[in-house]
Amino acid sequence: MRVSLIANIAANGKVLLSENIRYQAPQTAMGIFMEVAARAGNLVLGKKTFEMLQQVIGNVKAAFPGIELLLIAGSSIPDTGVHVVGSHEEAISYLTAKGYQEIAVGGGTITYNAFLDNDLVTDIYFNIHPVIVGNGGVLGADNELATRFKLVSSKEIGDNIVQLHYDKA
Repeated sequence: MRVSLIANIAANGKVLLSENIRYQAPQTAMGIFMEVAARAGNLVLGKKTFEMLQQVIGNVKAAFPGIELLLIAGSSIPDTGVHVVGSHEEAISYLTAKGYQEIAVGGGTITYNAFLDNDLVTDIYFNIHPVIVGNGGVLGADNELATRFKLVSSKEIGDNIVQLHYDKA
């Protein structure tokens, strides 16, 4: 099973948090989320990321047509028509049972780290933004983690954003 992590990263290495009112990722950075999610046929999100998307675009399910959205949430949420699981393990089991060959992980930091810290990520897509932020998430919370990746591609995607694609070495 391929697990593709997609993240917006500040130039100082911090994950750009959706609740940061001082800097929001431009729309051009969203293209890779849509591309990877469309290829995988699914998108796994954490509760805070999902709630932020609800505030910005309203009906999240309608914004991702043909893509199975899966929400990892420890507590219940109002009915959104999106399947909810309690952990990354449940997300993997659910999507595997449905026949998916790839999982797209779209954030946030807690969700990223659930997959990273368990050495499950096979591909990373970083959009590196030309901004330094003081508040941001940290990837790789497990002190024992040392997973190696190799660079597959790099390209400028607009707004001075560089996109890096790594896969597991």
